[in-house]
Amino acid sequence: MTVIRTALAAAVAGLVLAGSGGASAPGQTAAPAALSPHRAVYDLSLDPRRPARGLDQARGRILFETGGNRCEGFTTSFRQVVELSMNGDRVVMDVRTAHFEEGDGSGFRFTSQSSQNGAAKVETDGTATRGPDAVSVVVRRPRPLNKQIDRAAIFPTEHLIRLVEAAREGRTILEAKVYDGAETGEKLYNATAIIGRRIAPGAGEVEAAARDTKLAALARWPVTISYFEEGRDSVNPVYSIAFELYENGVARQLAIHYGEFSLRGDLASLEWQPEAACARP
Repeated sequence: MTVIRTALAAAVAGLVLAGSGGASAPGQTAAPAALSPHRAVYDLSLDPRRPARGLDQARGRILFETGGNRCEGFTTSFRQVVELSMNGDRVVMDVRTAHFEEGDGSGFRFTSQSSQNGAAKVETDGTATRGPDAVSVVVRRPRPLNKQIDRAAIFPTEHLIRLVEAAREGRTILEAKVYDGAETGEKLYNATAIIGRRIAPGAGEVEAAARDTKLAALARWPVTISYFEEGRDSVNPVYSIAFELYENGVARQLAIHYGEFSLRGDLASLEWQPEAACARP
């Protein structure tokens, strides 16, 4: 059975652009990106639009919280619990992660824990520091690791900042090398994001939680991100996630594809968190 990947926390991270948003006019400089603190809960179910090999039923929940800014750095906490029914057997998978990312992209700290039916599976703890020639990764758990990765690699919050900026600029593809400390902290991913056509504020049917007045005034974009493992020769992504991304960073209508099965995530609740002032662009 595919392990529920801790990298999902990066994929559903919320980001906000200052100002009223919208695509930038040619030659116009977009407002600088900043993290919008919020707490979101998503209800998970088996996605009926895709086949599920050997899986009878799935249900669960994601709890996601983000805070900070360019001045203080960005924090992200995430928990995903999924109950899977396979040929009459019940499996409960629980993943928890916590990230801190320096506002200037110079450093990244990560921890994660996963369990299956209450038994601990993997615990990961490490750091990544950007140097003049490479990013230095030091992993303490589950096994000691020191390695250098491409200096072009970016961390999860920076990845989504660039994604929002690309959407606002009307671009349809964004490619990046992303390091998120997922699983055992060893892997670097080539992420390819496909950005769909802008959806006007208030258009379409959405979940009750997404009818928030703040969201209703904002545009959003359908986004699909496919993650390919660096150095692995395969035309198929390790996993992919699709969602609609609002200009204030809230994601809705998640579709998480793991290969053997896919999960659908509906926004169940949303709480705005206090924001601190930051003048750093």
